[in-house]
Amino acid sequence: MRRLAFLLLLLGCERPAAPPAGRVFTDSRGKSVVVPARPGRIVTLVPSATELLYRVGAAEQIAGVTTACDWPPEAKAKPKVGGVTVDLERVLALKADLVVTCVRMTRRASEDLEARGLPVYSIDPASFAGIAEALRRLGEITGRAEAGAKAAEEFLTRAEAVKAREGPTVYFESSSEPMGTTGADSYTGEALRRAGGRNVFEGGWRLTDWEGVLARDPEVMLIAHDRREGIARRAGWSGLKAVKTGRVHFVAPERYVYPTFRLLDGLEEAARLFHEKNPR
Repeated sequence: MRRLAFLLLLLGCERPAAPPAGRVFTDSRGKSVVVPARPGRIVTLVPSATELLYRVGAAEQIAGVTTACDWPPEAKAKPKVGGVTVDLERVLALKADLVVTCVRMTRRASEDLEARGLPVYSIDPASFAGIAEALRRLGEITGRAEAGAKAAEEFLTRAEAVKAREGPTVYFESSSEPMGTTGADSYTGEALRRAGGRNVFEGGWRLTDWEGVLARDPEVMLIAHDRREGIARRAGWSGLKAVKTGRVHFVAPERYVYPTFRLLDGLEEAARLFHEKNPR
């Protein structure tokens, strides 16, 4: 009887619940990713992931970034895991417990890291609402849900503050060779639309050709890359409306091409440029 009572006592003794090993989040691929309860060794592979993590207050949880991650300025001091080519061994040496990236842009490295057992969480917002959602989700992932929600609200509030009437037709050039642009169906396209611009192209990010630009003859052109030498020698350049009226603007790429808070700087700048009086 004593032995039976002892066994029953043992069975009745509840052990303290173990802390959760991880949580499941669905990323931009629609993939369920198990992340640590509170990741403390995050490695980012794209600049937007780095910026958004800083924005939700998770700077101290970032263990490594790429050489392209230069904003905010403090990010430059973080250990580097490569540039265009990711150093997988360096990521492992940093004892990363989570990788945050845009898998569409880092597919090979992401797949290799997943094959080595690392959780890879992908963000790929295509709209202002998507950027806000990424902020909320990164806040939840890093244990900073309140900060993430606040950052998302700040982003959308500042975006909504731009009340621009419909303005000129616009061509946005993100690269020269090959020639890249975007229509309205991207976060950059949405910024141009919110600023009052009427995009001469449709769809999202895409390649185009100069003949297509000439045929659409935009009233305003935003050139968001550094390869400007020879641009004025393009065939038919001087006949474009934007050129004849002095409305070709060379703008900082980082204000337009990243789905981060810097996109709001581009939105506000574009609203001024699209509605300026006597641009010459």
